[in-house]
Amino acid sequence: MFINGVFEGGGIKGLAYIGVIRFLEERGFRFLHAGGSSVGSLFASLILARYNSYDLEELVKNFDLNILITSKAKKPIQKFINGIKYKGLYTMKYFENYLRNILASRGITTFRDLKMGEDYLLKIVVTDIKNRKMITIPNDLAYYNYSKDNFPVAKAVAMSCSIPIVFVPYKINENSFVDGGVTNNFPINLFKDSKVPTLGFKLSETTKKTSIITKYKDKLFNIKTEVKFDDYNVVEINTAGYKATDFKKGLENYQELIKLGYNSMRDYFYRKH
Repeated sequence: MFINGVFEGGGIKGLAYIGVIRFLEERGFRFLHAGGSSVGSLFASLILARYNSYDLEELVKNFDLNILITSKAKKPIQKFINGIKYKGLYTMKYFENYLRNILASRGITTFRDLKMGEDYLLKIVVTDIKNRKMITIPNDLAYYNYSKDNFPVAKAVAMSCSIPIVFVPYKINENSFVDGGVTNNFPINLFKDSKVPTLGFKLSETTKKTSIITKYKDKLFNIKTEVKFDDYNVVEINTAGYKATDFKKGLENYQELIKLGYNSMRDYFYRKH
């Protein structure tokens, strides 16, 4: 059975999506459309590139954290200074290159490769800093005079995953972009016009403290996204004990996160059916 999937952003907590995907695979579900913000966009792209849950687990198992947290600055004080100067501690460029190779190995390079007729199967949410608004890639690329078909999927994901303060804003020409979660962390209505049923996957909050993205959003954008989730099929995924930026902890305990995702999907499925 075909379904659409919308994946919420949540940094390293997104590893729980592997368990969600595994549960659905075992029951014969396949994704026709997929999309999301931040790490949600990453998993959406990999799913449509035909990576199954075991492929994804292998990628995580062999992932080098330095791809995410490489910095030219060696001393903490210099790293802090660079963080202020460049508005972020790390760059997504290395991760973009890594993802480009992974997707290319499955024949996916640009959004043209994820297109059916005039319909793009993948939709990625990104935040435009200058104009202070949410954009959906590839749909809104025409506003920036970028080609929808020729825009690299890996670049779009890197833009959407650029967590404010942690990663330097992603620049293309005179435009700067950050994490899609700043304007819409859970774009559940991405495929509202589709005749195929949509499942939304929402990562649970793990702390009462305000997240980096929320602070950034409240300070610079003052945007309040109001969506009636009751109108959609939303799966709440328990990721208790993990924060979005707990990269090291999440990678070391990826199997636990996978299990949390699997069990959350199982609980939802049998409660509903």
